[in-house]
Amino acid sequence: MKKLIALLLVLVMFASLAACSKTSSTSSAAGSAAASGKIQDTLTIGTAQDINSLDLQTQNDQINNNCLALTHECLIKLTNDAAETGTVYVAQLAKTWEWEDDTTLVFHLYDGIKFSDGNPCTADDCVFTYEMAIDPNSALASELSLIKSVEARDDTTFVIHTSSYSNDLLASIASKPLGIQSRKAYDSKQEKPYLIGTGPYKLEEWSEGQYVKFIKVDSYWGENPGVAKEIIFKPILEASSRVIALQNGEIDVCIDPPTTELSFLEADKNITVLEKDGTRLFYLGFNCAKAPFDNKTLRQAVACAIDKDAIVKIVLSGKGKTQNTVVNRGVWSFYDEADLGAYTYDVEKAKSLLAEAGYKAGDLTVDLYAATDSPYKDIAPIIQADLAVIGINVNIVSLDQATLKSECQAGSQQLFLWRWNVIDRLSEVFSDLYTTGSASNYHHFSDTYVDDMAAKITAEKDQDTRLKESVELQKYLADATPQIPLYVANLVIAYKKGLTGTYLFGGGNHDWSHAYVDLSAS
Repeated sequence: MKKLIALLLVLVMFASLAACSKTSSTSSAAGSAAASGKIQDTLTIGTAQDINSLDLQTQNDQINNNCLALTHECLIKLTNDAAETGTVYVAQLAKTWEWEDDTTLVFHLYDGIKFSDGNPCTADDCVFTYEMAIDPNSALASELSLIKSVEARDDTTFVIHTSSYSNDLLASIASKPLGIQSRKAYDSKQEKPYLIGTGPYKLEEWSEGQYVKFIKVDSYWGENPGVAKEIIFKPILEASSRVIALQNGEIDVCIDPPTTELSFLEADKNITVLEKDGTRLFYLGFNCAKAPFDNKTLRQAVACAIDKDAIVKIVLSGKGKTQNTVVNRGVWSFYDEADLGAYTYDVEKAKSLLAEAGYKAGDLTVDLYAATDSPYKDIAPIIQADLAVIGINVNIVSLDQATLKSECQAGSQQLFLWRWNVIDRLSEVFSDLYTTGSASNYHHFSDTYVDDMAAKITAEKDQDTRLKESVELQKYLADATPQIPLYVANLVIAYKKGLTGTYLFGGGNHDWSHAYVDLSAS
């Protein structure tokens, strides 16, 4: 609890953040390496997912955002070391920002910002970007519903007017879908105006399902330009194939190598294996609006039947942590203590709750929707076996991720396996996943108490009160059991020796815009 209070003090400082330099040690190190001619021209990243959209505001997939971090910049940027440094956001396009009052958030932009096509980027482009985002037809509209209007006071002063104060608005502003876009590019009627950004790279070529190539913007406006001449994202969906591609030099970075092959990679003198705590939560979800899982007691019975430790051991070779709360690890107010009240592995209790819910062994046959790729295809049979022990028959329905997502949004599923990655915005858990009518509420869960508490926690300025409310809501959701949190996997990345300039996050929302391979280190 003391650690949570300490982090609260950091969060209270948001409103008074001062200007942050855009120069980093990366640029000086890169300059030194570049001067000696030892920079590898191309950095190739082997990804575990396929890129499906580069239209910022119509998508929010992690792999797309990894790409867009090269080409687009937001007003501010989330740091990846807040726990160590106490700084949560740093400057990107805005050099300073402050809440003038509870409903007025002001950003002061750097001078001389330019888009990749050479046109200037001003506060008017910020207005254009945010007006698109808050349009009722936008995919971002619900997340930004408290924004009432935006304005440009002058070329470098951008103002957001809100209906109330929000603890989470800065987190939304730092998210890649709100990268600033060019009004002039849209007015020109070019085919894909959303590709024009202020970042150090621009799109060169996209061969769908094969690769996406970005090249360095030579006229980048900032003090910390890209280093590698080009950065390529290469989808290799089969994990073992990614490892082979790394070992034979086809790629320089292997995202999510299989844990069964880590010992071989660690023994390779030309490869480095990075492992750190993760933040992406994998869970078993219920459709709470559809029989039979509109029955809370039945959901609790299922929760008691799932052996999470076995899942981590089998699927991750132990490289992850089980958890019981719905809030992601690393997010402010994460609470996973014994008094959470979650329903945890206890087969006899599961059988008792099943009877209490009105079912006996063999009564139920349910569908479990799971994606066709790892780890879902590996988790699903374990869930199936666990539920068979208490007499629930499970039929696994395998779907590609895009279809699974649309089926869950439509409410077709009974049980489903999914994941949720939150870096900083607490409302991305409470509001996005559990409030009535949210587009991300695949649980189709509706509870007025949760709706009210989620809104209250977002707006509460007294951080001690807010902390108590968040813990209370986590306990309430542990009892309601709209989902069964399973585990958070460790972040594991294998890469060619000499890779430097990385900016990595435990959940995978990486920024590769200043990464490169220093050949002198190989």
